[in-house]
Amino acid sequence: MEYNDIILEQDNRVATIVLNRPESHNALGGTMREEIIDAVQKVKFNSKIRVLVITGAGRSFCAGGNIKEMEKNSLEISLLERRDFMRNNAHRITLEIRELEKPVIACVNGAAIGAGCSIALACDMRIASEKAKFGVTFASMGLVSDYGGLYFLPRQVGTAKAMELFCTGDIFNGKEAETLGVVNRAVPPEDLEKVTYELAHKISNKAPVSLAMIKEIMYKGLNLDLRTELDLEANAQSICLKSEDHREGVRAFLENRPPDFKGA
Repeated sequence: MEYNDIILEQDNRVATIVLNRPESHNALGGTMREEIIDAVQKVKFNSKIRVLVITGAGRSFCAGGNIKEMEKNSLEISLLERRDFMRNNAHRITLEIRELEKPVIACVNGAAIGAGCSIALACDMRIASEKAKFGVTFASMGLVSDYGGLYFLPRQVGTAKAMELFCTGDIFNGKEAETLGVVNRAVPPEDLEKVTYELAHKISNKAPVSLAMIKEIMYKGLNLDLRTELDLEANAQSICLKSEDHREGVRAFLENRPPDFKGA
């Protein structure tokens, strides 16, 4: 697929998806949704890539849905067609990000509003500019959250605060997002890329098998009892202990050098 609305880049073991509709604040329109899905699939099957960063071009991360397209769709698309579109197209972005066996970092450079906020929340980590703006503003448009926002936000800020944010649609900045636990850290705008890619490259040097299993078990564990979680950990650890990456990690520790993991 040729990309019109995103850019896919790779720097060593780190890939970046840039949402590239700056004239519309990277609103989810055109072929952007299909292109994001395709790009995440490319990252998935590229063994040289170990971390994915998602960011936006220009002054925004993602302003959410395209309002003009919403108006058109409300008149021309039936309820069942819209539901199927959400399931098979829009919401597939969320599932592709969460099911990717590689850590995903949102580099939130500006406004992350509505579905844009949900996509940032779907990522495993978030680094934000102090001047970034977050908002789950669906009720102001007579809508409910999509792209998993109602799943992610309560798990990060608690149900009471999430309910307040959804019901009021209040906008909060990067520093407030850090205080709430929505982002890992908020940094001055001029430091955003440096901090994000320092984290991404640091993670990319860890064992890929370990990273994949940590991500899978952590998210499954949010909905499991302790005993089941411990069983998952035991099974995963038995696989890791037999891996070449584990042997390389031990050798590197004993030889006092950085490990060179191969993902095997």
